[in-house]
Amino acid sequence: MENLLSELDKPLILREKTRKKLQEVHGELVSEGEIKNLEGEIICVGDVVTSTLLKLGKEPKIAIVDYRTKRGKYEDERIKKFGENVVKVSNPPGTITPELWKVVRKAIHSKKRWRIEVDGEEDLAVIPVVHFAPIGAIVIYGMPNTGVVMIKISDEDKKEVKEIIKEMEV
Repeated sequence: MENLLSELDKPLILREKTRKKLQEVHGELVSEGEIKNLEGEIICVGDVVTSTLLKLGKEPKIAIVDYRTKRGKYEDERIKKFGENVVKVSNPPGTITPELWKVVRKAIHSKKRWRIEVDGEEDLAVIPVVHFAPIGAIVIYGMPNTGVVMIKISDEDKKEVKEIIKEMEV
């Protein structure tokens, strides 16, 4: 995958060895109290995380949700009311579709607040978010049975994501 940008127009599929790597915490586990005190541009991936942010009065720039948690249905009216731009994308489990790549990129470069509703699974959306987010942006995502993870985007995070992308099947 020499030319990363040209590869983003093809679906990327998670390989088993990369799946194991992604099950580790990448970033810092944070509490609700720490989330409440966050300042800056926040992008969240996951329904429970988005719900928690909104409950705490923190509006993310982008919320990526699939209305599911731990394989069960998840609904919160706060999520359904959030976002100036609401876009639905298809993204099967274990995959990052070109459609998801494009919408994440567009949302990050927009001045508006976005809710990206994923038909399928939103878990891997953290990868294009970290790839496109500006240095210093805060990405928050949930890890089932572990907690809430925060990444304050750095050059190192972007390098790590590029390596993960290279490990995925095209």
